Amino acid sequence: MNIWTKISIVVLVVEAFLAAFPQLFSHYSPTTIDLTNRLAPPSIAHFLGTDTLGRDVFIRLLYAIRYSFTVASFSLVLSLSIGLLMGSLSAIVGGFADSMLSTLFNILYIIPGFFIAIALSILIGSGLTTTSIVIGLSLAPIFYRLCRSAAKEILTQPYIEAAKALGASTNWIIFRYVGKELFYIALTTAIFLLSDAIAFEASLSILGLGVQPPTPTLGNMIAEYKEYVFTSPHLLIYPVMVIATTIASLNTLANEVGRKLNVLMKNSLL
Repeated sequence: MNIWTKISIVVLVVEAFLAAFPQLFSHYSPTTIDLTNRLAPPSIAHFLGTDTLGRDVFIRLLYAIRYSFTVASFSLVLSLSIGLLMGSLSAIVGGFADSMLSTLFNILYIIPGFFIAIALSILIGSGLTTTSIVIGLSLAPIFYRLCRSAAKEILTQPYIEAAKALGASTNWIIFRYVGKELFYIALTTAIFLLSDAIAFEASLSILGLGVQPPTPTLGNMIAEYKEYVFTSPHLLIYPVMVIATTIASLNTLANEVGRKLNVLMKNSLL
């Protein structure tokens, strides 16, 4: 494990801890307005200062990380569940069902996920749950194509034929070989796409189609503070830095996990 991977793990663990227990670090509420204390500079009382409505920026940033991570995680679980189930089922069943599912997901895959997310946001609304669903459905075609192609390739391997010749049942082959290898493949992709989900949430919130104020998310903070980029640029810098650092850390971690899982997968087949 190289130094950058270790740094990435530390960054993600620290962010997760801060987001999980924000009240340990500040007693302020992320939504309480104090107009008498607008745009206060960083101090002992307000570690990162206050925003245009007098709200503590530090506590808002911690809750923004929590809500953005929550949306991204739920959306990833949804997209992974849909893609893994439908992709593996399509590869195993084959025939007409495979053809229909492949056509549907290929059409969705061709359309940029961001446009799908915008369309779904307009149709089903906004909020934590709906934004999670929107992003999850937008990312599902990626997992479907990945799992389907991987499952088809696995089913043609010599060791699968050997297992069949030795009398292994279809269910045993699915759980022992197909399921295990798909898990390894999907895990690495999931870490990569977690950063995409965070970016999706930020983009939708900036456009006003994601989680709505006063609930703080990283995207909401950027949308709210972008008007003050010249007068109070630090308000915009904080959430942008968190998003950039988080995405870089997740991608670095995903590369390392991919390398480790490739070795583990090869060893498990020996």
